[in-house]
Amino acid sequence: MTDVIPMQVTDATKKAVYRYRWVMFGLLLAAYFFVYFHRVSINAVGTEMIDEIGSGSKEYLSSVYFWVYAAMQIPSGILADRLGPRKATTIFMAIASVGSFLTFAGNDFFTLAVGKAFIAAGLAVIYVPTMKIISVWYGKKDFPQLNGIVIAVGNVGALAGAAPLVMLADAVGWRDVFLLLGMVSVLICVLCLLLIRDHPHDKGLPGIEEIEEAETGIRSEDRSDAKLPVTTGLLAVAGSGRIFWTMGIAYFLVYGTIMVFQGTVAIAYFKNHVYAFAFAAWFITALGASKIVSTLLIGRMISRGIVNSKKKLMAFGTAMYVFVWAVIWLFAGNIDNELFWFAVCALFGFFSGFMTLSFTQVKEWFPVSIAGTAISFMNVLLFLGAAVFTTASGIILHTVYSLENYTALWGLMFAAALVALLMVLISKEKREDDPMISPE
Repeated sequence: MTDVIPMQVTDATKKAVYRYRWVMFGLLLAAYFFVYFHRVSINAVGTEMIDEIGSGSKEYLSSVYFWVYAAMQIPSGILADRLGPRKATTIFMAIASVGSFLTFAGNDFFTLAVGKAFIAAGLAVIYVPTMKIISVWYGKKDFPQLNGIVIAVGNVGALAGAAPLVMLADAVGWRDVFLLLGMVSVLICVLCLLLIRDHPHDKGLPGIEEIEEAETGIRSEDRSDAKLPVTTGLLAVAGSGRIFWTMGIAYFLVYGTIMVFQGTVAIAYFKNHVYAFAFAAWFITALGASKIVSTLLIGRMISRGIVNSKKKLMAFGTAMYVFVWAVIWLFAGNIDNELFWFAVCALFGFFSGFMTLSFTQVKEWFPVSIAGTAISFMNVLLFLGAAVFTTASGIILHTVYSLENYTALWGLMFAAALVALLMVLISKEKREDDPMISPE
């Protein structure tokens, strides 16, 4: 690695770094809001879209998003680590805007699917660059809490993509919703070009490790401006055994089950197919709100040292998530009580948020130079799980939305959550005296 000339650290330059990073973080949070909004939008307006065009199914339309999103995760890590967050977010927010405009204009299932694919491809390259900005512009101790904020804001998007989206679509129509989304995406694209900077050095400011070195007198060997070949990073992550793979498989299973329920079928299940609850969309809003609470809470608990073991906290949350799925499966069609299922959905959201700690647990084992690659590799499995499970939901339901088919689907989701719990229990958490995994 080529040595870089240290930037001067003064009170003024430190304050400039601290101020500007929040500008970028706020912009990327706005972008990530729409990542989740689009992710769950099919649950809210998919039935109306399919009814209008007269072909396809909303389960398969939802799965298009996740297949493309999963396929884009390794490229997104490459772009974040090599091309840089600024160019990556600018280019791919533009692609997402094209997808929204295509969806607005689509008159057949193929065009809607292409639009969804463009949206997925564009928004897939938001999370990893955001994590890269956090890794470069903030200290390591800030990562769990900031990651929790990112996930929480994403879940605000998911919350908005439930009942509020239903209300908006009822007022202006689903096509105008996607027209508006395309215009907002263009605005965010332009702001990313103008405001995002890959490293403090790009603004003539000291890097975060230089600031910490000036304050502590200890030089960090994990440099935020270090670069490694992408294949080196991939091999290091893939070869880390249960450090990576237990967490990757666990989130593959958990996120797949989340996106089947929250992102695809729950509103129709509670409103049209099995129950007739008028406020079904608000169940998913409660789910999203509860997930916001849990992601913020666990991020703060870890950052403040209130809880020291990420693994134990994840295991508790995942065990409760398994319990919630058991209730959904075993009591399907048996309890016709709106308040009961509202509470179940709220608990679903709260305990599903605990798995976000898997990103922090994995990231701690790797240097900043391959942080984007490690996170993107996690995201490959995460969204591959969503793609596989939403496709499976389409096969199981197969447009026959009977209680029997839903019960079979819920049983599969329960089994997947149970296996995820096992993966969490056998995962390996980094201790202070454990060395980082150094790429060869």
